[in-house]
Amino acid sequence: MNYIKGMDISSYREMLDKGYEYFDEFGNTVDILDYAVEKGFNYARIRIWNSPSNIPESGGYCSLDETIKLAKRIKEIGIPYLLDFHYSDWWADPGNQNKPKDWEYLHGRELMDAVYEYTKDVLDTLADNDVSPSMVQVGNEIRCGMLWPDGSSEDFRTLAKLINAGIKGVRESKGGEAIQIMLHLDQGGRYHYYEKWFDVVMRNGVEDFDIIGLSYYPFWHGTYQDLDETLNKLEERYHKDLIVAEVAYAHKLGDDSLFGKGQERLGGLPASEDGQYEALKIISGIINGVNNNRGKGFFYWEPFMRADNSSFWGYCMGIVDSEGKPLKTLTMMNSSFPIGADEARNMYSKLRYSDDCSEPINGINIISKPEIVDNLDNWNYSNPHNVSYKTEQVDGIDTFSFQGKGNVYFTLHQPVQVYESGDYSLVVEYKGDNTTGVCVKPFIKFADYRREINIYPSDKLWTRGIIDISIEEGTLVDVGIEVDSPEIKGQIRNIGLYLRS
Repeated sequence: MNYIKGMDISSYREMLDKGYEYFDEFGNTVDILDYAVEKGFNYARIRIWNSPSNIPESGGYCSLDETIKLAKRIKEIGIPYLLDFHYSDWWADPGNQNKPKDWEYLHGRELMDAVYEYTKDVLDTLADNDVSPSMVQVGNEIRCGMLWPDGSSEDFRTLAKLINAGIKGVRESKGGEAIQIMLHLDQGGRYHYYEKWFDVVMRNGVEDFDIIGLSYYPFWHGTYQDLDETLNKLEERYHKDLIVAEVAYAHKLGDDSLFGKGQERLGGLPASEDGQYEALKIISGIINGVNNNRGKGFFYWEPFMRADNSSFWGYCMGIVDSEGKPLKTLTMMNSSFPIGADEARNMYSKLRYSDDCSEPINGINIISKPEIVDNLDNWNYSNPHNVSYKTEQVDGIDTFSFQGKGNVYFTLHQPVQVYESGDYSLVVEYKGDNTTGVCVKPFIKFADYRREINIYPSDKLWTRGIIDISIEEGTLVDVGIEVDSPEIKGQIRNIGLYLRS
């Protein structure tokens, strides 16, 4: 297998239908797929949803009919493709693994049979159209499971059976023995999740797969060194080929909900054309340096998606600019990727990540009992059954440390009486995992009013969330933090409401 420089082009037809045009570096109109292959992309990736017509927001894209059309276009440009089964009518990711509507009431053997038959039927239909994939994902980012609630990661036995049903569907389809099978998780820089997951599913009988796929976004999934260590530990333990099935970096700042200053700080490089190019160079070299030549390449996620709204992916995460002209990452694809492992390690060793909690907090904390100790006597905690926690001293500071099993939702908050009108700052400090669907929100509310902000966490450095607000004397406010996320672990400290003036 040649080093894969892949592109997820699932939205290609949607972008054309919306009227977006693409250009080469000289300003000439191009078909972006022809141009991408000319510049060095050598593999495609496309997702398939069961019945997207059930979800109006999907626009009907990524159906089987649309997949056939796109697969034929891929065949025209002469490259292989990876087919990504979501086993859902719309997005499947760590925070969303919803059953297709047609399978809503299926359980046990009936659900396994549905997975098998659907997988086989799709691949048979593609074979009949002479557009079979070379590689298949059985599920998308399934660290937290698939086909919830049956296949939740809280029930690995059932999850393993559903994965094996999909694998069987691949193998028994037309030409299925020649198709490589990938199992794909998020959190590409956090080895402990992979070891736990693969050890358990393999112990439950999942064996017939070829590739471990990882999502790795530097602003979510740990440092470049974390990715380097994860890939090599996976190779040593499982002896499987490894592909970063999703990767991307911003070429400009977008909305804070997508890629703002917080994500840029965690990503280690500026949100710029050069920053994006450097990020992919580092990642390509890390993959290229995996022991025993097991690092097989990457897929850039939706490099040609376009959007005018700064909170949407296509606004800042692709490798074309807002006018559709190619950025450096695209024009240099053939000549720059992959670099060598030593060069990549030299590049990431020079990066410095700043801790934004190093500055002192200004003002007087008016929370009378802010300590996070013992049984949380001072705090209201929603105490979900699937979240374990402890209160501990970390670096000499009272800290709430938690770990979820399955999807996580909780609040930690306290009512505070304000006795003096003035300008206040709610401050919360947080450290923990991040990925698709993680939502960590400090909040302040009183009467019918609520303010909140998003924290974009790192598992290495503390992140400080601050809400500035004017409050009148006599107001009873509720201050705290809300965590709504796929399975993660994290820490909370220094919750305070500070009078600044």
